[in-house]
Amino acid sequence: MTKVMFQVGLLGFFVAIVFFGTQGMPLMDMVLRSFIIFIAVVLGQTAIFVMVASMKTAKKGPAVKGHEEHHRAAPAAAETPAKQTGTPS
Repeated sequence: MTKVMFQVGLLGFFVAIVFFGTQGMPLMDMVLRSFIIFIAVVLGQTAIFVMVASMKTAKKGPAVKGHEEHHRAAPAAAETPAKQTGTPS
């Protein structure tokens, strides 16, 4: 996964080099701005990857097994009728 992210970042770097080169910028400015674009592309991909990973873990449910059983048992106890504790007439 990181290899693909790095390669997409390099693609952004070289596309930016070509773009800035056609505008007649000095070499150091061109490389500096392209490097900034490389960093932005890689960080953007990392942020998207982290968000997708957190969404997948949120859909799976809680990591603790006993936590699921606790929520299932709670509604069942509330549905049972309460016993009357008074004396019969």
